[in-house]
Amino acid sequence: MTLTYKQFICNNPIEVFDVEILDDPFKFLLSDESKKYYMVHEQEEKYEQIFLPLYSAQSGKVEEKSGLNQWNAGGRKRDKDEVYIPIPSWIHKQFEGFFPYNRHTDKKEPFTLVLPDGRELDAKICQSGGKGFMSNPNKALGHWILRTILEIPVGQLVTYEDLDRVGIDSVLITKLDDYKFKINFASKGSYADFEEEFKK
Repeated sequence: MTLTYKQFICNNPIEVFDVEILDDPFKFLLSDESKKYYMVHEQEEKYEQIFLPLYSAQSGKVEEKSGLNQWNAGGRKRDKDEVYIPIPSWIHKQFEGFFPYNRHTDKKEPFTLVLPDGRELDAKICQSGGKGFMSNPNKALGHWILRTILEIPVGQLVTYEDLDRVGIDSVLITKLDDYKFKINFASKGSYADFEEEFKK
């Protein structure tokens, strides 16, 4: 990667100050300390929110042929960025109506997923029983997670250790309205704490 710096010359500056550069900005953003600088936390608290795991909640692992490794599943030719985010079945019961999905009829309706950078993806609940959600096209969400955030080489399986390396293992889903949701990464243990508190 080539970094380009631009210098601005100002003979009469209004103010002069030092700027501290973070060694690991992503790690800082996941820390509790960073939350005091957020502009949106209090505003988003009024919305309904859930945490979802980026791993199998049953095995505690990132499975080799599902979830973030859905691209490795058999049955048909798949894009190397194809993933889905698992939705444990208890969430559809405990938070019925959170997603545009009817667990009784298995009817699924598309919705908009807003990424942290403001980009919007078309998304939908997928699989029988609403076991997860993916983007449409399904490679869009996967490219963002696998290549941009986790920096996993194409064709390499994701492991829980990869999540541990960057300090995340969950995502926070905020319901903005019935057909619009926001996604953000959450620190390690967020889903486990959420499950312990709300699963009945």
